[in-house]
Amino acid sequence: MYWLQILLFVLYGYLGLGLIFGLWFVFKGVEQIDENMHGASWPTRLLLLPATIALWVILLNKWLKQKRHGS
Repeated sequence: MYWLQILLFVLYGYLGLGLIFGLWFVFKGVEQIDENMHGASWPTRLLLLPATIALWVILLNKWLKQKRHGS
C-alpha cells in the first residue's frame, strides 16, 4: 500500500510540473518550435495543453536542443 502512495505522489508531481510547463509552452514556447503556430488563437492553443502536460519532458528536450543549435 505504501508503494502505491509513492507512485501516486510521483505521478501527481509529474503532472503538476507538466501543467506548469504546459501553460508556459502553449502560450509562449510553441512558436519557437513550430512557426505555423504564430498567430494561433488561444482556444486552438488550449487544445494542445493535455498532450503537452503528458509529454512535457519530450517537448522540453526538443525546445532545449533547438535553442542550443540556434534554429
